[in-house]
Amino acid sequence: MFLLGQPGARDAFAAAAAIDPSCAEAHTGLAFAALFEGEIGPARRALAAAEANASTDRARGQVVVVRALSELDLDVTLGHGRAHLARYPRDDIAREAVGLLLFLLGRSNDIIDLYDWLAPQQGSDWSFAASWSFACHETGRLDEARQLGHQVLAQHPDDTFAVHSLTHVAYESGRHTEGVDLLTSFLGATRPIAFQQRHLGWHMALHLLATGDADGAHALWRSAVAPDAVPVNLGAVDDGASLLWRWHLYDLGGWELPWSELRDVANEVAQMPATPLPAACAVVALAALGDDEGLTTLLSNADRLAGGGMPPPARVLHAVAEAARASFAGAWAEVADALLPVRGQFGQIGGSRAQREVFEDALLYGLIRGNRAEEARGLLTEGLDRRPSARESQLLASLG
Repeated sequence: MFLLGQPGARDAFAAAAAIDPSCAEAHTGLAFAALFEGEIGPARRALAAAEANASTDRARGQVVVVRALSELDLDVTLGHGRAHLARYPRDDIAREAVGLLLFLLGRSNDIIDLYDWLAPQQGSDWSFAASWSFACHETGRLDEARQLGHQVLAQHPDDTFAVHSLTHVAYESGRHTEGVDLLTSFLGATRPIAFQQRHLGWHMALHLLATGDADGAHALWRSAVAPDAVPVNLGAVDDGASLLWRWHLYDLGGWELPWSELRDVANEVAQMPATPLPAACAVVALAALGDDEGLTTLLSNADRLAGGGMPPPARVLHAVAEAARASFAGAWAEVADALLPVRGQFGQIGGSRAQREVFEDALLYGLIRGNRAEEARGLLTEGLDRRPSARESQLLASLG
């Protein structure tokens, strides 16, 4: 269930731990499943139980790797995680924990290096293939990603992670109708874990926007993306703020953007903005709300964490705050001025290319509306060299 992204894995690990409290692997699996739902407290309690019961090298190593994920500890992940996987290359939980932390911190090259290194020892492991597919598309290897994703779905049509990867492949390939069809079919037949219900709905909205169906994308806010659309908050500020800011940047209109629905989740992130992407998206939401107190809290906490060696890229977050405020004030030249100096650091925001695209979009519209056409043409040409986009082709044509 867990490796398919289907509901019930957390309950299954909890049941296994209750049957045999000395089974460290059950507690570690429970911790990882809890982390995947954004439940840090339960995850840490499960890790403590796993640590107390780990009696083998493999079990102890697995605990260290998952704890590193819970603490966003990149050094331990790159050091101990790699060493553990060298000894136990088929440890699925350790592999996914290492890969997830690298993804959260924007380390795409490290992720593909990891999966390419592990691949010869995986045989026909479908769960590995799904994750390898994701690593491939994030580094531009779209044909490999597509092949691996379809290979997994041929065995497991209900594999959420393979569908997620293929959704990205469709987006990066400009095959948005294909992405809509894939998600419509999958979500009509399968109910993934709550976080992925929201996130795949967000992907559907992006594909619909790319095909010009703003009404369809709008409808997905209430049914899939809004904080109360699914029963977990994980991903709510990331997907919610990203979609609403795109709407504002693209000047789509048609509804009053419900930024107020993101107030609570954004202020929750502000208290501990350790994970870069949620922190950056919470910055945007708080700027949209005019919540200066919340924004100051978030940036101050990010500065404190960064000063202590934690991941949030404080300089980038401050730049995003300036840009977001300026975008909602219509001061487009200021948007570009804020983002251009940190554009090369957007990767530090973490997440996927599709998730970081909104920051590129903000810079692009800042340049266009700030009457900096030559720089905008350069940014558009660079983006179109990487992947097709009808919207960006139209923007480039409009610049002459």
